[in-house]
Amino acid sequence: MIKIVEINDSLMTKASKLVAKVFPFRSLSERLTFWAFKHRKKILVKKIINMFGVAELINFWVAVDENSNVVGITGIYSYVKDKEDAIWLAWFCVDPEQRGKGIGKKLIEYSLDVAKNYNKKYFRLYTSSDPNEAAAQYLYEKYGFKVVKEEKKLFYIYTIIYREREF
Repeated sequence: MIKIVEINDSLMTKASKLVAKVFPFRSLSERLTFWAFKHRKKILVKKIINMFGVAELINFWVAVDENSNVVGITGIYSYVKDKEDAIWLAWFCVDPEQRGKGIGKKLIEYSLDVAKNYNKKYFRLYTSSDPNEAAAQYLYEKYGFKVVKEEKKLFYIYTIIYREREF
């Protein structure tokens, strides 16, 4: 039985390991996400995340199995540049060994339900053309996230794909 629970200190290490496993090529700011989230109430940390363009790391949730293993993660945050209009999906992923069991579906539906409460016009995310993210692309399409921009960044192996859906 999979449950979705709010992340806490004891689950954060497991969630961080899952993110590193699924997304081995992360930027410095991405690598610092969980540290920043843990310390998000500190003024200096707020200033640091703002320097990276993030207005607020709102919250993270994990999908856990009956043994409290983290098998998926999702979260939401806001960017400084569009915080009035949009909320963003953060670190959405499922453990590769647990895919095909409906965990991604549960996480995306949970994320959508929570994000609706913020009364924004858009729910946005970015992903990539990495073949390991193919199942996620299908899920995003199924839930109405349309591609709005694609960008090839310097030193990135894959194309960054920006998606959004209107509420």
